[in-house]
Amino acid sequence: MELALQLDALERALTRLGIRFLEEELPEESHVDGGLCRVQGEMLLYVSPSAPPWRRAEVLLDALRRLPHQEIWLPPEIRQLLSSDDFCGKPVRLLRLKDEET
Repeated sequence: MELALQLDALERALTRLGIRFLEEELPEESHVDGGLCRVQGEMLLYVSPSAPPWRRAEVLLDALRRLPHQEIWLPPEIRQLLSSDDFCGKPVRLLRLKDEET
């Protein structure tokens, strides 16, 4: 599956899970191209508009891994990426989202 189709599938999956996307440049000193966060109870995914497509896909994949994605339909290629320790030739650093409200 080519990268553009992967990005589309990841964005649709995250939208189905109720995630709102914000394309916004993050401070340069943060050294990140985006990430998932909770703001006033709403789950937001910040993505840098200047991030290259492969990095954007990495940010989206990391966010999807941290959410309950098992019950939604995903293309087999995306499911395989979710279970892989390697993405774009780089190991994925997985951080678990802890829900402070439970």
